[in-house]
Amino acid sequence: MQQEQLFFEALLFYKEAEACRGWPHPEQGGECISEDYLFRLGDRDCVWFRATEIAELAEVLQIPDPFITHNRHRFPPIEALGLLLSRFCGGHDLYDLVANYDHNITAISEIINELIIWLDIWWKHLLNCDSDGILHPNQLLSYANAISAHGSPLENCIGFIDCIIRKTCCLSRAQEAAYSGYKKIHALKYQVVCLPNGIVGHLAGPYEGHRNDNYLLADSKFLDRFAEFAYHPDIGDDAPINNQNFVIFGDPAYGYGPHLISPFADDELSDIQHTWNNQMSQVRIEVEHGFGVVTNLWLFLNSFRKMQVLLSPIGRYYHIAVLLMNASNCVSPNQISQRFDCLLPTLDKYFHN
Repeated sequence: MQQEQLFFEALLFYKEAEACRGWPHPEQGGECISEDYLFRLGDRDCVWFRATEIAELAEVLQIPDPFITHNRHRFPPIEALGLLLSRFCGGHDLYDLVANYDHNITAISEIINELIIWLDIWWKHLLNCDSDGILHPNQLLSYANAISAHGSPLENCIGFIDCIIRKTCCLSRAQEAAYSGYKKIHALKYQVVCLPNGIVGHLAGPYEGHRNDNYLLADSKFLDRFAEFAYHPDIGDDAPINNQNFVIFGDPAYGYGPHLISPFADDELSDIQHTWNNQMSQVRIEVEHGFGVVTNLWLFLNSFRKMQVLLSPIGRYYHIAVLLMNASNCVSPNQISQRFDCLLPTLDKYFHN
């Protein structure tokens, strides 16, 4: 089933590769990415992963060896992953990759897009309330303790929810669906839950740019899945419901529920309510820096002119960028995990089947 889905989605996105055929062909040069090639590079040239870490990541991702594209181009796992990382980290054009990594433009376009689709299908469970891994019930208490220790008045908050808008090119059709009247741009929208160890524990989307936050929350069914395991392991059933459940914190638009808390939003707030809002806001800002880490790591996502909805799998681009950001955080903790002093899993433990 996964093979069929990969095949048909790959066909949908070959317009980019086919368009490349009509361009003047760039001169191939450089050297193909291999393990020896990576070890000859310095850590600065490898950017967010060292050579050994790229080799380890290619192994834990279980990329097929060789990875064969629809048009029978064959790539070793390290080379396929290396091309994807090079495309993401610097926002390089395909012409640059052809000149640096000695493959024709069609082969590079195919391997990057098809690997993105394959990774998203194979590892999508990690970004969908992974209660067997990063959101295991035994881990939730450590997240709540980390947030509480850094000024949160809530002792059972394990993360923060928000929506992210990613700008795209103007669509050739159905423009109204992708247009965000709030931001005045064409965009795709995602729902994100960030944990105090700097890892994104939940990602839903893409949705049309005009959708509001509550639509994403309802359609993603995140709260239903979260409720299945978000309970305190050491508190009995006779305790107040607010003490039994773990919660996430969002902006006032999300409202209030057994597993969701928002700031006080009345026009006239008491001093205690003002203080509570300020304390939660300060903690929330620290964690929500994680929403910016993704685009700081992968500059390609900021090139909105390359985000062409009908030509490339751009909805999956953000999924894989988040997945790779989580992987990078496992080997080199980002500022959020350092700020909250919250333990991270190893690559092997994060990427589990």
